[in-house]
Amino acid sequence: MKIFLISRVFSAGEASRRRRAGGVLLTTPLVFLALWLLAAPITAAAQGWYWGSPVAPGYDRAAVVEMEGVALSVDLTPRSGGASLQLEAGGEIVNVTLGPVWYLHRQDADIKTGDRLAVKGAKTKTQEGKIYLAAAVIKNLRTGRVLTLRDEDGRPLWSSKKRFPR
Repeated sequence: MKIFLISRVFSAGEASRRRRAGGVLLTTPLVFLALWLLAAPITAAAQGWYWGSPVAPGYDRAAVVEMEGVALSVDLTPRSGGASLQLEAGGEIVNVTLGPVWYLHRQDADIKTGDRLAVKGAKTKTQEGKIYLAAAVIKNLRTGRVLTLRDEDGRPLWSSKKRFPR
């Protein structure tokens, strides 16, 4: 019995090493959790979703509508979120999300307040329950230019390296 008790007595250095080894076991899951949390925004951005966006991720092709109206306000200012506009169509005001500002600038988007627009996109709800239109194609009737934001399946063109290299 004495031998067993003596074998469990550790030197100060060995006890310190054992505490550090136990710390590695505890920190390993935390490292994986941190890496997962870092990867989630990248995956979300590839789907057209970005942190701070009120619109839920996804594009419902069954909810695609076409509207024509006047742009009441246009927000294409560079910031961390995406560009948007308000469209008055058929007596209702619809918030339209466009996509990242950098993508619109690279496409030379020319949309101004007061422009008459034809917009095709999917209606979607915000986390608060407001209705938004996730734009896929916008035709500016003032300039005649067509701005394509999503492909036929609703995938955002700004997330495709084949279609639009950064």
